[in-house]
Amino acid sequence: MMKLRCKFEKNNKIIGGHISIAGGIAKSPERANNFQFNTFQMFVKSNMQWNYRKISENEQIEFKENVKKYGMKNTVAHATYLINLGTDNRLLLDKSIEDLKYEIEACNELGINYLVLHPGSSDNRKNSMKKIMEIINNFDTENVKLLIENSSGKGNTLPSTIEEMEYMIDLSDNKTGICLDTCHFFAYGYDIKNNYDNVISNLKSGDLIKKIDVIHLNDSMFDLNSKKDRHENIGKGFIGLKGFYNIINDNSFNNIPLIMETPEADKNYSENLNKIVDLMVNNV
Repeated sequence: MMKLRCKFEKNNKIIGGHISIAGGIAKSPERANNFQFNTFQMFVKSNMQWNYRKISENEQIEFKENVKKYGMKNTVAHATYLINLGTDNRLLLDKSIEDLKYEIEACNELGINYLVLHPGSSDNRKNSMKKIMEIINNFDTENVKLLIENSSGKGNTLPSTIEEMEYMIDLSDNKTGICLDTCHFFAYGYDIKNNYDNVISNLKSGDLIKKIDVIHLNDSMFDLNSKKDRHENIGKGFIGLKGFYNIINDNSFNNIPLIMETPEADKNYSENLNKIVDLMVNNV
């Protein structure tokens, strides 16, 4: 049953997917294990509501026991999509700050390593990025590292470019890193399929590559430079198997969570994972 997991673990890869919390947060590690993952991402509350309930002490204990029991590494949570730290709407900003404060607290209670955040959107990009980082710097994240996720460039979402990611990280004075989404990166215009070496060289030139703590491993339903955020299953989109061959065999991304957020997740995780493992040079 665990043969597939052994294949990618021997190559120093940590691979998982976004896992449902239906029926209770404590069930997530076992669900991830059933897909032969050695990590996973989840929500700690509803992703489309402001409301939340405190996680009980028993749930916290059971969750942490199951993470250990199933050998999960570097667990990841994803913050609600409602958050916008770049907004000029005071009510929305206050709700966003309150929600993020709770999610950081919940991650600490559960022992989750990373919290991925879509930081927000604004048509005044540079001022908004400064404002977002000022807010983030005021949080005490304790043992959780907050990860800013790149956007596809759709609308005014932030950050989109390597330079914008570098700018935000340079303004950070607490535990902050980057979650790089392959679909968003490609859709913005970074050709990780046919121009991989140059793209990676750009990531390395400003040391941003060292700040990437999680990768969202998603194919793209639309072509390069489309600015559209539509995920596709591995090898079935415009990034294709060639693009994922580049990523999975890049030792720069050893020992960090590679998280799939692919369509019809549970139904397709097995096929997607098999494709990824088959692309690994040492498994060919």
